[in-house]
Amino acid sequence: MLKYYKMEQRDSFDMHKTRTVYRLHPSGHFSGKKFIHMVAHRRGYSESVIQGVLMDVAEELALLLGEGNTVCVPGIGTFRIGVRLKDERRQQLEDEQDAVAEGTARKASEPNARNIELHHLNFRKDKELFRDIQIHFSQQELKRTDGRSGRRITIDDTTQRHRIELAQQYLREHHYMHIDDYVRLTGLSRTSAQRELRELAAYQYSGITIEGRGSHRVYVLRKQEGE
Repeated sequence: MLKYYKMEQRDSFDMHKTRTVYRLHPSGHFSGKKFIHMVAHRRGYSESVIQGVLMDVAEELALLLGEGNTVCVPGIGTFRIGVRLKDERRQQLEDEQDAVAEGTARKASEPNARNIELHHLNFRKDKELFRDIQIHFSQQELKRTDGRSGRRITIDDTTQRHRIELAQQYLREHHYMHIDDYVRLTGLSRTSAQRELRELAAYQYSGITIEGRGSHRVYVLRKQEGE
């Protein structure tokens, strides 16, 4: 029997907005060793043969994907890699683009190949694999947890709220904050920290705003009316 539950997620910026999603409770966990044992038992091969084949597949995937190829594994799906600008170059480019928008520079410099890094691995499932999974799933009995009412979970991103409190406390003590300061406070990557600070500065409730331009931009406490 498969069990699922209802989850209501709230927007961390607008707590009046919600969306309903459904999640499946995992039925179990299969380690690599157990998976190999099941495949070997099902097909009559030795476990060492299955393990060797899987290792060879992984090595070939790494080689071919690393060379920029799109790789289709029959019955599984298609893999390809994605790239992005390195964090330091991304920050420099955003500062240059801000300077252009502010009229203090004519144009931003174009990134080159040295500024590109591997970022993620894309996977597109094989249609036959999904169909087979769907067949097995349709044969399972589903039950919603906690009876008919299910389980209601409200998410209001308390982690982000804590980061905002850390930033506000830091600004009360130091008067201004750079992106690197926020990275040290929160443990976020530089890109995530920069994105979040810009989002926070756009919302008055955060109490944080931006001062300065380009590389001289800092984050400060937002002045209240009458100050």
